[in-house]
Amino acid sequence: MTVSERIRTQMKLLDLSYGELSTATGLTKSAIHRYATGQTDKIPTEALEKLARALGVTPAFLTGWEQERPHTLAAHFEGEEFSDEELREIEDFVRFVKSKRIGKRE
Repeated sequence: MTVSERIRTQMKLLDLSYGELSTATGLTKSAIHRYATGQTDKIPTEALEKLARALGVTPAFLTGWEQERPHTLAAHFEGEEFSDEELREIEDFVRFVKSKRIGKRE
């Protein structure tokens, strides 16, 4: 899988538009589009790091140096750890919030 394919895959998994990813990274929508479509193979290191952070992965994952996608759900709040059950509830809530987004786009 190429860097551009990994970017697109993560965007799809997180249900992020180019605009949302632009806001999260500070990169322009056109630059992100070029990176995600493979129009350019030269992604500056700083841009790669910003994209990885916003997409919840490492730069090494985006470049293909790491094959496993990291699990990036925050597991603490104000110094207290969440239990596995609480993490499942948080993931369910995230899916619920994202499902509401789909209705707004139509």
